[in-house]
Order: sequence, then C-alpha cells, then structure tokens
Amino acid sequence: MDIVVTIPKSEYRNDDRETVVYQQGDYEQFWQLTRRPKNLNMGDRVYFVKHGYIESSMKVKRIEVKATATCEVTSRIWNGCLIFMDDLRHEQLEQVRGFQGFRYRWW
Repeated sequence: MDIVVTIPKSEYRNDDRETVVYQQGDYEQFWQLTRRPKNLNMGDRVYFVKHGYIESSMKVKRIEVKATATCEVTSRIWNGCLIFMDDLRHEQLEQVRGFQGFRYRWW
C-alpha cells in the first residue's frame, strides 16, 4: 500500500540537489523512517508532500529495517528503516498540510 511523507522545509534545498543528481543516473535515493510501514511493499509508491502539495512520488525498490546509509549528496548518515526508491514522477496532486511520520495513501 502506498504511503505519503512530508519533506521538511529545512530539507527542500537538499531534496532539490538530490533530485538533480538522481536524474543524472547511477544514484539511489532513500527515505528514512523510525519504523517500517507494515503494509508497504516493493513496487508501492512513496508520495512526497513539499510546498503544501503532493509534489512527486517514487517506486519502492527495497526496504531495509535497522539499516544505516550515507547520502551521497549531503554526506549525512541515516539510521532506521530505510526505503530505497527509483522511478521519480512529478505529480502536482492535491494540497496537503505537512505532517510528521507517514500516512497511507487516502485517495
């Protein structure tokens, strides 16, 4: 089942940088959560809220629980449930107020 997450405003610049690098190829993007969404599976999509609306989505390639990875763009180290993704799509979907954690897709 697809999930929706919010990109914090403080991360907008990093997200833009990561998107540019991802589009150049040979770069794997991931999202960190504190716990694994029980109903999220490979092939599902993660939708991203940015600037007050659902701006983009990516397809889940794999999920690693209790994992550690370093972002190749920011060099920051992330721990927890890491969701690795590809197939970036720009969505321009409905307006959504930002929130912490994740929600299952409601539409």
